[in-house]
Amino acid sequence: MGKHKILPDTDGWTLRDRLAYRLLTAFRYADLPEKPEIGKGYEYWPQGAVTAENRPTYGCVRLGKENKLMLSFCGGGVSFDAYTAARPSKSGNRDKQNFYAVEAETADILLRTGTNGRSKKNPFHDWTVVVLPYTTGDFHCGRNDYPYTDLNGNSQILRHHGYINYKLLLKKVRELVPDPEKLIITGFSAGAFGTALLADDIIGEFPNCHDTTVICDSAMMHNNWQKIAHEVWGAPEEICARLTGTEIVTDSLIALHNRRPEVKIMYCCSSRDCALTQYVSYLEEDGNWHPTKETGDRFQKHLADMSAALVAAIPEIGLFYFNKPDIAHKEADLTVHCILAGSGAFTVSEGGITAAEWMEKGVNGEMLKLGLEHLRENQI
Repeated sequence: MGKHKILPDTDGWTLRDRLAYRLLTAFRYADLPEKPEIGKGYEYWPQGAVTAENRPTYGCVRLGKENKLMLSFCGGGVSFDAYTAARPSKSGNRDKQNFYAVEAETADILLRTGTNGRSKKNPFHDWTVVVLPYTTGDFHCGRNDYPYTDLNGNSQILRHHGYINYKLLLKKVRELVPDPEKLIITGFSAGAFGTALLADDIIGEFPNCHDTTVICDSAMMHNNWQKIAHEVWGAPEEICARLTGTEIVTDSLIALHNRRPEVKIMYCCSSRDCALTQYVSYLEEDGNWHPTKETGDRFQKHLADMSAALVAAIPEIGLFYFNKPDIAHKEADLTVHCILAGSGAFTVSEGGITAAEWMEKGVNGEMLKLGLEHLRENQI
């Protein structure tokens, strides 16, 4: 373990928590050296990058044989007010409602899996891949220190520093891959929200790259996002200004297309996404944290409306909808959350085309719309 790898607060951890943490840390990479090897994963700990709880945080990097770059943003919930800030999702927290992650231990694993990994099944295995962890509850776009009171009545500060952390990591990435031939900006869950929010900013950092694809995996949520981005997260004004409606990804992707019509935009999601439906339940059903079949119906209708809005504004957008059931939410007929960062990228298919193949085709200019039939209500 390098000098930056500070252990989390383990007060209240169960034996299961400790065993899970040991498993995660067993997959940790070495610190990024001055001359990194091609094909080998590393951790990079930029000075000043911190988690929501003010602990040092990092990113994972693997240089590829090809001069092509993929930036992959991790997920992990969201915090948008004092109530959600007081309920982080972390080992040892036994509150029934857990809204956002404060630990980044899975980033090393995610550099090995799905379309981030080195499997020969992955069409991007020879690309340089950077995994950006998520520990700040702000969809990767915050610059604010947000005060709140924790469940024990203590005054705390949530470091919504997602944008600061991303910029510190990107500075190193630009040193390693200054002028990629192709660029993919992608992410899952909260990282998909971050992808939509930050894509324009990232593209501006690589002015010599003229082949960019933006791919959001499982992100949709209605709220007063402009106010949250401005007052809670302290996001840059250019990001806040794009959020004119209630659905943050739709606003961001349409604004990106209007500003940069040459950029290829792709979106994928399961039809009754179990995790996103949970947030629909909380936000639209008086704080209920347990989605039902009816909540799934509501999410499915929202997703159909979102898809229609995206297609109307971005006719050439690539879409991939699927309905793989989530076993833990069988009674509510909900479906799995996210696909591209895991094995499902190579096993879940629509029209005989796997998610990874759909992604590859889109990156190479063939934009497909697959699984649209899953957007109809009560199809599962």
